[in-house]
Amino acid sequence: MHITFTEAALGRIDQLRGDTVGQLHLYYDTEGCGCGNSGIFSIRLVSAATSEDMTIDSNVGPVLVKRWSSHFLDQEMTLDYNAEKKSLILKSDGQYFNTNVLVTDQTGCQLTVNR
Repeated sequence: MHITFTEAALGRIDQLRGDTVGQLHLYYDTEGCGCGNSGIFSIRLVSAATSEDMTIDSNVGPVLVKRWSSHFLDQEMTLDYNAEKKSLILKSDGQYFNTNVLVTDQTGCQLTVNR
């Protein structure tokens, strides 16, 4: 499994993260979604991996993902940024996983930029 971060996506993540430290985690959030197979992916900045995590390859190094959520992903994916909509987009050749990927801190709080 591999994810390519475009330069535009990396720039947006850096802008949002500011001084927030942490490893990139492609986090599958099911909070408020009703059931485990109805969730949404976000980028979470975490301090450490847990026993539930595995890594997937990327052009910026290993990215964490929960083992149980990896079956929702495709073998080759891209995280891009749409500047007009100010949104990160997780996609593959076959589908869009999320057209508004949020970047959050370790607790799940959304990181924002005042611009």
